[in-house]
Amino acid sequence: MTKKLLFILFAFVALSVSAQNQTVTIDWSFGSNSNATGPNNNADRTIEVGDTVIWNWYSTGTHNVERTGGTSSDNFVSSFMTTGATFSHTFTSIGTNTYQCNPHPTSMFGVITVVPEGTLSVPDFAKRLSAISLYPNPATSTLNVEIPSQIKEDLTIEVYNVLGKKVLSKTLNQLKTSLSISNWNDGVYLIKITAITTGTTVTKRFVKI
Repeated sequence: MTKKLLFILFAFVALSVSAQNQTVTIDWSFGSNSNATGPNNNADRTIEVGDTVIWNWYSTGTHNVERTGGTSSDNFVSSFMTTGATFSHTFTSIGTNTYQCNPHPTSMFGVITVVPEGTLSVPDFAKRLSAISLYPNPATSTLNVEIPSQIKEDLTIEVYNVLGKKVLSKTLNQLKTSLSISNWNDGVYLIKITAITTGTTVTKRFVKI
């Protein structure tokens, strides 16, 4: 009976740990690289040990994914595939992993940084989300939203007035986004920024004058 209870306990712990693992998707296309802006700015990711990265082919042409170097002991390479294909790898070693598309190494490349499990925990990630800058504040015509470069999550932004009415909702896909607010009523607004993958949320306030 004791052995059976221990087995159930270990199984529960194993399931609890595996349930925390995350899956990150990279849209793999011409222009997907470490220097990209806009929607192609997703090639560099920071993940934890045990997380999985999925590369999603979404442009024309034939591409592959191959690790080219870094400090971890992970190794991965895909076959050459076209639009609609996917390739995934679960990372088991702490360190960096540079990778590229061999036919297009100057256009398609990135870095996967793997950190110890628990490093990107909700409290830590929420702290990094809190570092997002809103300026100028108060603002008259334009409000800038600036995201720290170490945040690689896809984010959404929602803006509410003091009556709780949503006045804006959009995805943030670059490090700096400018919002046109010249037609908004003067007053206090709340901005809710959410990480799509983890659901972690931070709320900030600004004044329209």
